[in-house]
Amino acid sequence: MSADLIKLSQVVRKQGAFELRVPSWRVGPGEVVGLVGPNGAGKTTLLRLVAGLDSPTGGEIAVVGLDPVREHTRVRSQCAFMWDDQPVFKAPIGRMLHLLSGYYPSWDSALVETLLERFDLSPQATPGQLSRGQGTRLRLLIALAWRPRVLLLDEPAAGLDLSGRQALLESVIEVAGSGDRSVVISSHQLADVERICDRLLVLNKGQVVQEGPTDTLVATERTLEEAMVAWGAA
Repeated sequence: MSADLIKLSQVVRKQGAFELRVPSWRVGPGEVVGLVGPNGAGKTTLLRLVAGLDSPTGGEIAVVGLDPVREHTRVRSQCAFMWDDQPVFKAPIGRMLHLLSGYYPSWDSALVETLLERFDLSPQATPGQLSRGQGTRLRLLIALAWRPRVLLLDEPAAGLDLSGRQALLESVIEVAGSGDRSVVISSHQLADVERICDRLLVLNKGQVVQEGPTDTLVATERTLEEAMVAWGAA
């Protein structure tokens, strides 16, 4: 079995009065994992820890076998983190993508062309001309373009209409479908999460409420939303 791409053990992160605790969590190659819970549950905090943007107060984190804080550059060369208000260059999209391609040896120009068409983005447009949904699609394109081994998505459907969400889901499935890459997606679009995620990690007030295969945690007679209510994590 291939090594886990994300592995957490006894992780604690304290921020003022808030405390996140994740005793154990693993994400293997080819998995799409849904990170769900109410606002303030600790989802973004967890993603920032995995991305190496914050340090844990205690415990151990390994991403592609490396410590994401001590070996931040090496981890981020294989791990992309996309969030809703992530800053982007103000240059036209085509020029921006050309500049970014120089930073990533694994940049896939053919994939970029496919995603520009799928996400209905014009290379001539500037970020200031984009709607919120278009801005979200641009950030997702940048995260996908260099084919990272680990893809972390924090509310990637923000501002997207139905067609935009369908394009997002299609892209996420393709990333994980290669079998050697993993996706962790934090989203309030529970129907989308239930549809594409192999596993779930459910947080509430900084605690792990549920963790495991989606089809095991969510019974056939109820939806993920209904399960969240039953778990007290809605």
